[in-house]
Amino acid sequence: MDETKIRLIGAGGHGILTLGRIIGETAVKNGMEAIMTIGYSPARRGGWSRADLILSDEKIDYPIFTESNILITTTQETYDLEHRNVMEGGLIIYESSLVNPKIVNDVRQVGVQAFENALKLGNRVVANIIILGFVNTILKLFPDEALLEVIKSRVKARYRDLNLRAYNVGRRIAMDMVGVV
Repeated sequence: MDETKIRLIGAGGHGILTLGRIIGETAVKNGMEAIMTIGYSPARRGGWSRADLILSDEKIDYPIFTESNILITTTQETYDLEHRNVMEGGLIIYESSLVNPKIVNDVRQVGVQAFENALKLGNRVVANIIILGFVNTILKLFPDEALLEVIKSRVKARYRDLNLRAYNVGRRIAMDMVGVV
């Protein structure tokens, strides 16, 4: 595997850093190298948070990048900031209820209604886990069992069932879209 560079970006409170930590920890537990850097907007309230991940089978030389293979974004503001920074042949996954995508040549774009589906589960907080199930089903980064084990270890016991159901909702959405993606 070449280095896979994933940029996760969205509003503070959207679970971006948790999502990055789960992906990174799963990579390490599956024998890969992983590194994550984080960033925040300078705004005191209503700002964005970002997690940049590099996954590789070999040592990672440098932890910072400007262009990603995969962009996952949950707001229009963060989409607008980053959609031009996806490599040719890359993928943008966006929250379709909040983002109006633009034409980006040689980049696939797929929308997912994570927030709406999270509300159907009873808690908007698990939208990030819906996105995780969606992304992993499309890209097949890891075995589902590996991600589910990390989710179980990172989530408080009283929220485990909700998060596991959210992951499966994301998988179902992706499977329903297989002909579209």
